[in-house]
Amino acid sequence: MHPMEQAGLFDTMPELVPACAPGDVLGERYCREHSPQARRPHGITLTPDWLVERMLDQVQGSGRFDTIVDPGAGSGRFTLAAARRFPQARIVAVENHPEMLAILRRRVADENLAGRVQVVAQDFREATFETAGRTLYLGNPPYVRHHDLSESWKDWYGRSLSGLGVSGTRLAGLHAHFLVAAAARMRPGDELCFVTSAEWLDNHYGGALRQLFARGGRVALQAVGLWLADAGEPVFADALVSAVVLHLAGGDGSGLCRLGCITGADLQDSRQLAASALLEAPRWSPLCRRDGLEDLGGRQLGEFFHVTRGQVTGSNEVFVLPSDQDLLPQTLTVAAVTRARELIDGAVLSQSGVRGLKRVVNLPRDLERLPEPHRDAAEAFIAQAQRRGAHQGYVARSRRPWYAVDMRAPPAAFVSYMGRRPPVFVANPWGVSYLNIAHGLYPHEPIAPSALERLLQHLNTATSVGSGRMYGGGLAKFEPGDISRLRVPAGWAEGLS
Repeated sequence: MHPMEQAGLFDTMPELVPACAPGDVLGERYCREHSPQARRPHGITLTPDWLVERMLDQVQGSGRFDTIVDPGAGSGRFTLAAARRFPQARIVAVENHPEMLAILRRRVADENLAGRVQVVAQDFREATFETAGRTLYLGNPPYVRHHDLSESWKDWYGRSLSGLGVSGTRLAGLHAHFLVAAAARMRPGDELCFVTSAEWLDNHYGGALRQLFARGGRVALQAVGLWLADAGEPVFADALVSAVVLHLAGGDGSGLCRLGCITGADLQDSRQLAASALLEAPRWSPLCRRDGLEDLGGRQLGEFFHVTRGQVTGSNEVFVLPSDQDLLPQTLTVAAVTRARELIDGAVLSQSGVRGLKRVVNLPRDLERLPEPHRDAAEAFIAQAQRRGAHQGYVARSRRPWYAVDMRAPPAAFVSYMGRRPPVFVANPWGVSYLNIAHGLYPHEPIAPSALERLLQHLNTATSVGSGRMYGGGLAKFEPGDISRLRVPAGWAEGLS
């Protein structure tokens, strides 16, 4: 009997798994018996075999590696594939999840690789092992959000970034920790090839990583390959993140980086860019797409409009009222866009549609200035809201006074900002306000309605999902900065200013 079976670790697996069974039978069974929700706190998701092989194809062209390190080895897909692909290399497989560790050890033993594969039962960030000669760091680090990481590990991440010569926020997920831990271990001649969540390509915490991988840093390494999963072809069917393959090698920031997409079970190049171009780009995901290089002609939308998020009430169930409400005088509420569907369906464009919008309570800070009947109604609403606990929420506690929502002034136009389709740009001819389900466009200078309409038509036609920040399942999010960076055709600049 296998020693892991003696330990009882596979008692929950009814069928006997034969030695040298083809494929990752145990890993797949574990994932069938544990839901994605149950695995998510540990960042456990299996990398498709085809992607493992494509990543090995990429690094094999770099020559011989003496040591290969799999930092989050899981069930051993990268470990075993690398052992087959590089028969002369010593493999270090690092894993600390007990059940994954047991599966990993069994698969290593079943393939008679115990003499070549060192299994390290530690967290990669603090693991102790030796590397010799030219080393490749290869694998799929676990994805765990920063909300689920301890403060001590967040402190570790901040210190580790500083040690590499960059600064950034501590609020990064576990996959970013593994990237930094690997970069800190790398020596001249070493390489790295990871598949990770793609969030770091675009978001705030990823700025430090982008800086490190574009300019070299103290460790003298840079991105030489970057392939982003197409929105319609998610790599991990059971994970709510988009994937990117990153290939790092030695460099001082002066080399070229291959950029492309993970599509059709392959890594396909779209272009090559210098590291200096990567440094200048505020986001990297658009660079990976075939149509992702923005037209450098014209000017940015932000030169003509200020883009602002919609208002947060802190308690929509209290502050958002039906269109026909009679709880408060109409002067103490404002018609507002409260659902993205109201933009997509064009409700804000017609008078009848506007009449059907919900109304948001918008009390003044000083109630004493209100006429007595209005003041009495406002005070009655406040008392009712307190009984419902509206004053105890995080947003309300930060307001002075807590009941003053301070709704945004009506913008010239709205922009939806999240979905599996490009953003929708809609004019606001009836002057309604909006909650944080949309962004508002506020012109720096007066703009004629005809010019605005022409611009919005262009943006609705020319803006792609790829201009946003991609998440799992093809979901795209557009921050105000992303909208501000959209291009306005050069010939239109005069009509907008």
